[in-house]
This record gives sequence, structure tokens and C-alpha cells, in this order.
Amino acid sequence: MGDFFVEKIKLTKEQKKYLTGAAVSLLVYGAMKYISPIVTPFLFAFLLAGLLNPVVQGLHHKTKIRKSFLAGMILFVICVLLAALIWMLLSALVTGGGRLAVELPAYQEELCLLLGDCCDRMEQKFGIDGVQIESFIIDQVNFFINNLEVNVLPQVMGKSVNYMKNFVSFLSVIVIMIIAVLLIMKDYDKYTARFREKQEFGGIREIGKKVLLYVKTFMKAQVIILCIISTLCALTLAFMGMKGGVLYGILTGVMDMLPFIGTGIMLIPLAIFRLIRGNYWQALLCFCLYGVCALVREFLEPKLIGEKIGVWPVGILFAVFAGIHLFGVWGIIKGPLSLVIICETCKYLWREQK
Repeated sequence: MGDFFVEKIKLTKEQKKYLTGAAVSLLVYGAMKYISPIVTPFLFAFLLAGLLNPVVQGLHHKTKIRKSFLAGMILFVICVLLAALIWMLLSALVTGGGRLAVELPAYQEELCLLLGDCCDRMEQKFGIDGVQIESFIIDQVNFFINNLEVNVLPQVMGKSVNYMKNFVSFLSVIVIMIIAVLLIMKDYDKYTARFREKQEFGGIREIGKKVLLYVKTFMKAQVIILCIISTLCALTLAFMGMKGGVLYGILTGVMDMLPFIGTGIMLIPLAIFRLIRGNYWQALLCFCLYGVCALVREFLEPKLIGEKIGVWPVGILFAVFAGIHLFGVWGIIKGPLSLVIICETCKYLWREQK
């Protein structure tokens, strides 16, 4: 029936390729949009089980302890280490926030002095009423603060229940993934053996290898960029003589990995506070450092990922941009991953059509 239809409409080889590509793209989009939220925890569990399997196998042969118990102990240690790291980062942020709250009145006073000095200079140079300009700026700042207190903060607090639900949902996904890892580890060798034996899974195995290569390349690229940006920021802030500059530099690198947060959440406030304090060269250095970090990520990410998996860097950049519009925040990951799946699936199907 399918051959009759294809022959009836007389599709050329190129048209078949385009039709196959369009069909694969639609299927991948549907899978990423509607199926991936359900399947992703179990896929990650299987990948994590694959990473743990060599270590668990070695320990199992030596100690004869059950593999699921060994995997549970390793996961427990990993979770404790991650929790300790997150606690250290949050403690550093809370300490920095407390110090900022104490010093805020001094910053406000210095900002008023800086504003008054700027307005006086404008009055002397251009003949503009400096008092009127200063009054206008202060009124706008007060309006912004009042608007923040009346409109923005209540909305944020009103959504705190939703944030709590999302956090609980995230924790439940982590728990399900850990349980899935423990269950998979019991029969991991059987699963992989059956998957290799089945001939009909040949295409899935071939495409899966490319996808795994992308995942490994992506993670490696993020670690490299994290190390470069953290080192760059830590050295620069320490050179400026900033107290805790190394810690702030490492935090800046970590923030850069988070979608839609980036280095600006650390470097721009630091630059503004230095500007208020009258340390103009330090403020300029922070602004320049922010620009350099953004360029480092924009240059290295497509290059490290695209060239290693055989996709043009501009293709990865386009996939990130399209992914954000199609899938939201997680499109930063889903976009390039979808591109790799589409490319590798199309290559496999086109080769089979010959």
C-alpha cells in the first residue's frame, strides 16, 4: 500500500528525503514536548546505572554484596556530597546577603553623594538645574521601590505555593530516579544483553550511540566552560583585592551554568557597588569581565559541542534558540538534543532507503 502510494505520486529521491526529514522532525518534537517529561527520569536512571555498573560489578566480585545495595550506598554518598556542596554555596550567599544588608545604608548614603556630585557637575558644565535633576531621579527610584513593594513582591509571595509544589515535584522525580536505578542495577546485564541481541534494535543502537556521544560531549563542554569562567573570575576579583574574590569567582562560574541566570547576577551588582563606592576602575573591570565571560560561553559552547558531534556550531546555536522558544527554559538542553536525534535518525533512514 505504501509503495503503491509513493509510486502513484512519483516522489523523487530528494523529495523522499525531505518528507522523511519533516516526519522525523515532527515525531521528535512531539516526543520532546509530550513524552520526554514522563520518560526522562527512567532514561537518566538507565544512563546512571550504566555509569555505576563497572564500579558496582568490581565491588560485587570482591565483596559478594548485592549490586542494588552497593549502588544504593554509592548514590547515598553522591547525594550527601551534593547536599554539602549546595549547603556551602547557600551559606556563602546568605552570609554575603547579610553583609550587604548591614552595609546597605552606607551604600545608599554614598549613592546620594555620588548622584549629587554628578548633578552639580552637569549644572556647571551644561547649565542644567542640578537640584531638579537629582529630585527627578530620586522620585523615579522611590516610585520603582514602591512599585516593587506593592506589585512585584506580593505576586512573588503569592506564587510561593507553586514554587513549593515545583520543588516537591522535583524531589519526587529524584526519588523515583534513584529507585529506578536500584531496580535496574539488579538485572542491568540482562537488559543490555537482550538489547544487543535483538536485530530490530540495530537502528536504535546506532542512533543511541550518537546521542550518548552528544550527552558526554555536552557535559564535558559545560565542565570546561565552568572551569575557565570560574578561574577567570576568581583571578580577576582576587587581583582587584576584593574580599572573598575567589569564592565569588567560583560562584559566578556556577551561576553561568544555570539557564537565564548567567554571570550577570554576580558581576553586575558587584560592579554597581564598586561604582557607588567610587572605585571606578574596579567597576569598569567587573563590567568588562561580564562581557568577556559572555563571549567565552558564546564562542566555546557551539565550538566544543558542534565540532565534536559533527554538527556546525551555528546549528547548535540555532537549536538552542529554537529550543527555548519551543520548550521553554529546558530548550537549552532539548533543542540541541533534538537536533542530534533528527540528524542521526535521518542519516540512518536515508541510508536504508538506498
